[in-house]
Amino acid sequence: MIPASRPDDTSPPVIESMADVTFTLEILTELSGISSQTILFYREHGLIATVPEGDSSAPKFNEESLRALRRIEHLRDTFEMNIAGLKRLTSLMEEVESLRAELRARR
Repeated sequence: MIPASRPDDTSPPVIESMADVTFTLEILTELSGISSQTILFYREHGLIATVPEGDSSAPKFNEESLRALRRIEHLRDTFEMNIAGLKRLTSLMEEVESLRAELRARR
């Protein structure tokens, strides 16, 4: 997310969504501080997704990819999880979020 300019020093920053923005592997590496090899490893194991981008053979990522990458690295660093544990936990987290969305829709 990109902080927008602030009208004065007393108001909190406005955060703009980057929903339509895509990142190259190099940019995602810079934004996350994670090596391109690790990002591609996570992608290969289905932990982060790429965005379909026409005829380009280079992978493109979006804001959700960046969030997922940060979440995965946090889990790996904090709980010393291996790839199997990361897959299981991220799958469960996605299922919980899906169920929450379904509950919100029913209200």
